[in-house]
Amino acid sequence: MKNEIKVLKLTTGEEIIAKVTKENDNLILEKPMLSLSLTTNQVGKMARTLLPWFTAGKSLKITISIDKVIAQDDPNDQSEKNYLSTTTGLTL
Repeated sequence: MKNEIKVLKLTTGEEIIAKVTKENDNLILEKPMLSLSLTTNQVGKMARTLLPWFTAGKSLKITISIDKVIAQDDPNDQSEKNYLSTTTGLTL
């Protein structure tokens, strides 16, 4: 795994999307974003939003232990586009 965009479910329940590189027993997360589900004004409808995972930190890369991840997957197309738009400022 070298700098691939992945969705990670952490032991804390958080769902993170980031560019991920594996290094020994650690994962290096570049520009990690927290993926949240939000209710909308429409009954039965949900929306997703991305927020910076570290709001007060200054590093763009965060190292976590691989044992804090309970599952990982490739992002769906829309989630990947949203992540790239949010982290690069480009509209895709």
